[in-house]
Amino acid sequence: MPITEVSLETDLRLAVALDTSLRIILADMGSIRKSGALVNLGTIDGTGSDTSRIRFAGLASDPFVTAADGAAVAETALTDASADIAVVRGALVRELTDLANLTGFAEDINPMSLAQSMAWGYEAWFNGLVGTAVTGFTTDVGATGVDMSVDDYYDAIFTLELAVVPGPFYCLLAPRQLADLQNSLRAEAGAVQFMPATADMLKIKWGEGYAGEFLGVSIVKSSFVNTTAADEEGGMWGLGAIGYKTGTVRPPIGAAVTSVNSEIVVEFERQAASGVTQIVGNGYAGVAIIEDARGVGIVTDA
Repeated sequence: MPITEVSLETDLRLAVALDTSLRIILADMGSIRKSGALVNLGTIDGTGSDTSRIRFAGLASDPFVTAADGAAVAETALTDASADIAVVRGALVRELTDLANLTGFAEDINPMSLAQSMAWGYEAWFNGLVGTAVTGFTTDVGATGVDMSVDDYYDAIFTLELAVVPGPFYCLLAPRQLADLQNSLRAEAGAVQFMPATADMLKIKWGEGYAGEFLGVSIVKSSFVNTTAADEEGGMWGLGAIGYKTGTVRPPIGAAVTSVNSEIVVEFERQAASGVTQIVGNGYAGVAIIEDARGVGIVTDA
């Protein structure tokens, strides 16, 4: 009887061999934070509160009035406003046993790969904060239960232009909204053209979340757009509509720390009694609409 592969599987062969490379499961890895669409307003470190109040004054709101020579002119009151940004904590914990670590391949699940993944976890959490903030715009375009169309996109632009919002403009859309917009574009005629993101744009300026440009508006695609029972709640805004604050963790001297990026900290904690290494990531951020008049919601069918 010949020696077959099946006959060797019990002692000399593997039924299934694991490939030594480790690939990442499909996920939305775009970063709205790095897109340039938000205003970074610094940190709350040393301010005495987890909430920061952004102050506004109408220093450019009131024009001169025509007045007769020698006549007294009444005082014009100064307009003021404010918006609060509350910084909250985001965290992610992984635990890995010694045996799970020891038996791994060169490219595998280990403390360092888990630590590096914290950067993606932070961006995903931050994207969710942005998606929630966008739902707060007072003015909306689109219609519940109706696919997004070019008309909705134009309506959003017109809303901003009528409010004299200066550019650049940014648009945050869910993948479903972007697909419906592109489908609607197929029926458009004339000079308007959607400019999809190129590899150079993604590499140099944006990142994975950048979808392209249409009518001078940069489009950010994100699966973290807020979804209700029937609708996706995207939005369009001019720079200055949405801002964020962060907090910087300063671990004590001597702690085993790996900084994955500037806004989060990852620490390793050894649980010797259990033979477990705990990898803990912490980040602190807050996102809020700071000037509602600069933005508009886009609510369309999910």
